[in-house]
Parts: sequence; structure tokens; C-alpha cells
Amino acid sequence: MSQLVSAIEIEQAFLGCILLDNSLSSKLDEIYEDCFYNNLNKEIYLSMVELLRENKTIDLVNVKTKLDGSEIKVEILYLLDLTSICRTYSIDSYIETLKEKADRRFIINKCQSLLKKVTVGEDLDLSIFNFENEMKKLVSDNKYNDDIVSISQSVLDLLEGNGSPKIKFGITFLDEVVGGLFKGELTTIAAKSGLGKTSFALQIMLNAVKQGKKILFITREMSKEQIIMRNITKKTGINTNRMKSNDISAEEWKIIIEVLSDLNKNNLIYINDKIHTVAQIRKRIREIKPDLLIVDYVQLMSPSTSMTNREREVASISRDLKNITLDFDMSVIQLSQLNDEMKDFRPRGDRPMRESKALFHDSNNVIYIHEPIDSDLDEICKKLGRTKESVLKANENGVKILEVIIAKCRDGEKRYKYFAYNGQRLHFQEMKENIGGYVC
Repeated sequence: MSQLVSAIEIEQAFLGCILLDNSLSSKLDEIYEDCFYNNLNKEIYLSMVELLRENKTIDLVNVKTKLDGSEIKVEILYLLDLTSICRTYSIDSYIETLKEKADRRFIINKCQSLLKKVTVGEDLDLSIFNFENEMKKLVSDNKYNDDIVSISQSVLDLLEGNGSPKIKFGITFLDEVVGGLFKGELTTIAAKSGLGKTSFALQIMLNAVKQGKKILFITREMSKEQIIMRNITKKTGINTNRMKSNDISAEEWKIIIEVLSDLNKNNLIYINDKIHTVAQIRKRIREIKPDLLIVDYVQLMSPSTSMTNREREVASISRDLKNITLDFDMSVIQLSQLNDEMKDFRPRGDRPMRESKALFHDSNNVIYIHEPIDSDLDEICKKLGRTKESVLKANENGVKILEVIIAKCRDGEKRYKYFAYNGQRLHFQEMKENIGGYVC
């Protein structure tokens, strides 16, 4: 009870300061309606805000006149009492206390709401997800760190590699142009089906593990066992189908055991094929605290809240994944399918993204994987100094020439490079162009 009385007294003291000194009226903008627990004090505050917007003096007469037009009646003696209990030099202290008490009430209400939802059996992950978002908004509203000293320190930490350590792609072209995978950034890798976007992501994952980074890989297209077998294939060249059919020699068994032992070292890889919502992802992140999240692929994820429009659902998932980069201070890679309507044209801009252009706009970096054909292939053959026949023959043997296109890089330039994709090894290898008779 004493805390309640104290809260009301602080409300009265703040209002009294405004009535005593009209020059303090700008302080009204530093608080908000929910800072007032007492309805009478809240009505007085709202009347003062109206007067401020109308460019009228905030004094006893104008406030009383404004209140007379409302449903709540306030005696002039009550307003006079407000001016007797305040100290204008303490107004900043009053504001701080009002906001702190409002935050406490907000947290108590949300905790009670969460407890009620859990008690009646509502979805646990979704309930925690919504609660976490509400708490995140409260923290972000109160802690801006927007002063030049804080910003300068963040920049220095970034330049020195302390505040936002990057993860190298382990693919020279991407590391040179994009610079690496940084905390707080969302990278999208998109391609048509069958062009190796999962293999590309796994190649980045294995390179990150070599750097001692912990990875959470969410797979909705394959089982976790298939993902591990793909990693084995990338490292050994042993065909995945042969492993599934148990068609492997004793020597190959030995190699597989060695690879699995290496993958198990330091327990840095987590692969989950059951998670299908962002709320579940956030829960798993809290449990294992990874450095990098990879989602394969975003169109197979389910929204936390069903919507009538699929474009809005995919946009919501993408936005939530972007929020994860900031909320958990980590890097996220989302894989995406491209629209079939693009046919064999080289993808560019946001149009190729399947179901939602938000996938492009939410991302810090967008990487397209494209298979050139016809005249585009002729151009590539010329640049690489190879005959078209040899390229088509290699394609028949499972080695494709693909373009890796950096279609968006907020901190760099848009570029592309040719890669050879070995489908049997599930591996991408940069290719060197032949310009003016020289390989470069």
C-alpha cells in the first residue's frame, strides 16, 4: 500500500511542477499516459497535453476549464494542493520514478498474462515468443545508447574486431566483396531448385566450424541425418545415395568414421529438422547460444500467427529472422527459392524472390546462384577460355558452371563470379577467367 501511495504522490508532484512553472511544460513529452496509475491524475495530465498542443498556457485556470469539459470533475482545491507538494528542481527525478513504476506495472501485467496463457494450455513457444517481444520493446524503448560517445565506442570496437567479430564465409569471392558474416546482419542465399543452395550453405557452415563458431542449422527440406550425410559427401566424395544404400567399402567406412569424429569435435554443429516456427528457433537459440543460424529454407517455415495472405506470412518470417540478428547479436543466413516465372533469366533486384520481396529488402546481403544457358553460356565459355562442348560434357558428368551473384550488399558493391559446382561432391569451386590470353 505504501508503494501505491508513493506512486500517486510522485504523480501529483510532477503535475504540480507543471502548474507552478509553465516553462516546464516541455517535460510533458518525456512521459506518457501509462505513467499514471491514478485516473484523476491521468486526466489532469491529458488536459495539460491538450493545452500544450493548442499552444495555451498551462495554469490552474486553463487546466480547470479543460477538465470541466470532461467526464471527470476536479475541484480547484485539488489542483492547488498539487502545487504545494512539489519541488520544481526535482522534476527530472519525478519523471524517472514515474517511468520506472510504469515499467514495473507493465512487466507485472505481462507476467500475469503469460502465467494465465500457460495455465490454460495455450501454445508454450508462442506464448514465450510474444512475451519476449513485449519485453524486448520495453528494453529497446528505455536503452537507446544513441549518444555520440556510445556510438563512437561501437565503431572503434567494430574497426578493431572486438565489438562485432565476423565469421568468414571461407569463400574468397564473398569474403572479399561482402567482408564476412557480421553480427546483426541477415544474409539471404537464393536459387532455383537443384542449383545447390543447401550445399553452398553447408560449405559456409563447415568453414565457420573451422573458425570455432557454433552453428544452428534448421532444415525443413531434409532430415538431420541427410544433412550430416551431405557433409560427409562434401568432405570425402562418397556418394550420399551409396551411404543410404549401405553400398560402401571397409576403407570408406573408416573414412566416414574419421569424418564423423572430426564433425563431433567441440560439439559445434546443431541440426534440427523438427523446428518450424521462429518462436521455436528463438527458444533453441536461448538454449545453445549459437554464433550463426542457417534456415533451409524460409518458404518451408510456418508463421507464428496464421495470416490470410501468404506474402505477408513469408514477409513476417523474414522480418522475425532479421530481428533475431539484432535481439541475439548474431549472424543469420536464410535460404530461399526463386520464382519460376524468372525462367532462365539472370536474377536481379527483389523481383526473383518467391512469395515475398521482403526477403530481399530485409537482408543486409543477397546472394543469387544462377545457371546460365544459351547466349549467356557462350559468353562464359569465352571468358573462361573453354569450348561449349567441354562445358556441356562436364555438365553431363555432374559439374555445372554457375554464377554466384552478390545482388545486394549494404556495405559493398554488387558483383558476380563463376563457380564450378561438383554435384557429386556437393562442392563449389571458384573459377578463373581467361582475359586477353591470361588467366586471372
